[in-house]
Amino acid sequence: MRRLGLALLAVAGLGLASWTLAEVRLSTTVHRVDSWIEEEGELEAELTDAALVAAGDELRYTIAFTNTGLVPVDPGVIVITNPIPESTEYVWDTAGGINARILYHASAAAEASVDDVSEEGAFLPLDDLVVTEGALVRSAAAAEVRAIRWIYEAFLPPGESSEVWFHVRLQ
Repeated sequence: MRRLGLALLAVAGLGLASWTLAEVRLSTTVHRVDSWIEEEGELEAELTDAALVAAGDELRYTIAFTNTGLVPVDPGVIVITNPIPESTEYVWDTAGGINARILYHASAAAEASVDDVSEEGAFLPLDDLVVTEGALVRSAAAAEVRAIRWIYEAFLPPGESSEVWFHVRLQ
């Protein structure tokens, strides 16, 4: 299991007095997804150590977050944004999260960065995700997903944790 700190956490909407009492910590882990087809024809998968990976391997990034503060964190306050790691491609529709709304950012430009995102509406639901190439606007492809954003929509009491995740394929 490899631990990487890729995710960006925004804890917004907390007043100054609450800020000193609310604290959320992130922990990111990476596993290789080993999958196979059972005799019955069903796809099975298991998460294994990602110490040895090769081009074509599927990886699962899991971002756990814990309220280490003294007060509950309100719904919508925890916002996690994670860029798709370099030399990987997002595996379509694999992002998930418990009590989380998931939004995506895509760009047709290979060198596009999530740091360049400033316009409102840049993060959209997967079904609405489009890219613009000149005058052409089309649905985004998995290779064009540049970042994922989760908005946690539940209370997170002190000491409690939750998690979000996504899969990529190593190029």
